Amino acid sequence: MVEIALLIALVAIIVVASLTLLGPAVSGHLGTVAQSLEGLAPVESSTPRYMQIRADFAQRILDYYEANGRWPRSWGSYVYTDIGLDPVDWQDPVEGIHWGSNHGRVVLGTEHDDGYQVYVRDLEGNRLHLYDGWNIWCPVLESVCYYHTVAPGNEIDISTLEVVPD
Repeated sequence: MVEIALLIALVAIIVVASLTLLGPAVSGHLGTVAQSLEGLAPVESSTPRYMQIRADFAQRILDYYEANGRWPRSWGSYVYTDIGLDPVDWQDPVEGIHWGSNHGRVVLGTEHDDGYQVYVRDLEGNRLHLYDGWNIWCPVLESVCYYHTVAPGNEIDISTLEVVPD
């Protein structure tokens, strides 16, 4: 039993010594590889950008709630500033959508004369037109979004969102 313990201790000493000697060299090579990759274009994600934006808004809303014990405010520039965004960046449509937060929900909407028409499919595959001034509501604590109002029967498949220029 003592021999096994001594053997394990010897192996541990060899491993620690090897890591101590080789660690800086390996780290230096990884740094060189990272620097050479910095100039490359980022890998394109297969997730549509509007889904990435929606996920980012949802995470920011949840982070705000966790930090403050309440949902972000839903009026004025607080819609953005409470979740760490600059309202100027969101005053025009992004990806053809007007974005916002409303308490515990991500809001995707349209406005009159914004130059876009938005369509989405319900869970039965019916194509719905998001009329000017209407919204899609995505509660951050639910996996589903809603067309126009949060109510049973208004659930939609957000992955079918279409933005069509006028």
